[in-house]
Amino acid sequence: MTRDLRSRWDDHYASGNTPWDTQITPPEVQSFWASGRLPAKGLALDIGCGPGTNVRYLAERGLFTIGFDIALQAVHTGRDRILERAPAIAARAWLVQADVTKLPLRNAFASYVLDLGCSHGLPPALRPAFVTGITENLRPGGYYHLYAFDYVPQPEANTGDNRMGMLENEVIERFTPALEIVEIVRAQPDRHPCRWYLLRKPG
Repeated sequence: MTRDLRSRWDDHYASGNTPWDTQITPPEVQSFWASGRLPAKGLALDIGCGPGTNVRYLAERGLFTIGFDIALQAVHTGRDRILERAPAIAARAWLVQADVTKLPLRNAFASYVLDLGCSHGLPPALRPAFVTGITENLRPGGYYHLYAFDYVPQPEANTGDNRMGMLENEVIERFTPALEIVEIVRAQPDRHPCRWYLLRKPG
């Protein structure tokens, strides 16, 4: 399964079919950091980081940031962009090729974990392992910031192991009580209904 996912995402980057690579950090992420909920220090993780736009943003705020993506080309592109555009923060902006359901970290004590449309594309069978990786690596008082599509039934193409999106209460059921829900906000959809979730680890 990991090999198949890696091949699929490598093919996307090889073809240039990457509409998600806007090179713009979402205003919701910027608003979170402007809110003062967390000091901009410590460790941040970007899960499914793509070419590192948000890794760079978080590192520029002052966080030591590690981004993970299954596509090697995305990691290479992200490293090149950081070295070219923001070399001063390169030492605290790392990109790593990894299966996000098997993060190469344990008890990382991260203050902030960002998931900008990664987990909603995982086959449902792999989502429990993904949740464990997030909850184990987040420190008490830390935040998990998730953007995800809603599940929209479609004939054959969006069912079973191919299901894209989160069911109505799926985030709550999968992440609580390890994390508590802070807020859920319906996003302005592009082609698909979607939401922003902010969760916090108690403590």
